[in-house]
Amino acid sequence: MLDLNIIEIGQSYYTSPIILVESTGKDPRPCIDYRLLNVNVLMQFFPLTNIEERVERVAAAKYITVIDLAKGYWQIPLSERARRYSAFVTSFGTHIPLRMPFGLVNAPYFFSKLMGQVLENCDTFAVPYLDDIAIYTENWEDHLKHVEEVLKRIGNAQLTIKPSKCKFAQTHTKYLGHIVGEVRSPAEAKIKAVMDFPTPKTKTQIRAFLGLGRYYAHYVKNFSLIAAPLTQSLKGKIKKEGVNWTQDCNRVFTELKNRLTEIPVLHAPDYNREFIVQ
Repeated sequence: MLDLNIIEIGQSYYTSPIILVESTGKDPRPCIDYRLLNVNVLMQFFPLTNIEERVERVAAAKYITVIDLAKGYWQIPLSERARRYSAFVTSFGTHIPLRMPFGLVNAPYFFSKLMGQVLENCDTFAVPYLDDIAIYTENWEDHLKHVEEVLKRIGNAQLTIKPSKCKFAQTHTKYLGHIVGEVRSPAEAKIKAVMDFPTPKTKTQIRAFLGLGRYYAHYVKNFSLIAAPLTQSLKGKIKKEGVNWTQDCNRVFTELKNRLTEIPVLHAPDYNREFIVQ
């Protein structure tokens, strides 16, 4: 981060210890986890559309382009005041962030607000989720125009993209953990995570499994009813206590795994046909 001019050595009255979490991949970005920051901050929230709705909008398109911004939050410079408040201490000195760090409580708000401004009035063909932008169009000519417009706006905002992580004019592509393009299905990496999930022994592990499963609950009919024995096992005041792993729990655990690993497919709705809502 020093080499990239993301941080500098300095001093501040507001400092906190940190935990550095290195991300995986070819372009690691250490995330500063400000767990012990003792500063009164105003929590701000940007009204993000939920992930399911975004995937639904993109999945029905015939042509999809996914753009990934390079280095995410680091593209946003910090004000002098913000630099003082976000200083952090390490065993080799105090450092001041010059760009917005990963891990700040308000970082998602400001980044989402920025992307909302960059893509203003593009909501009929482009949808951002933090640093991922999906452009979705029904015909080829419009898709070229929409991609050109989004790239122009990114350039005008002096933001940069990472070409190796972008997918242009795809009929099927990965977006937010789903494979989308007229139909949608869970991404293979997520399916593997479900298959490899060990049998839970504590409430925390059950919650982790249900959280992973609920991300794909739309693919499993009556997901909540099937998962009821696991949900019931979470009752009680002690969050981390062991659980009575019954035969019903084991049956449900196996059934949900099987259903999610069958690679179920959802089709985009055909608005020329009649809908029956239950």
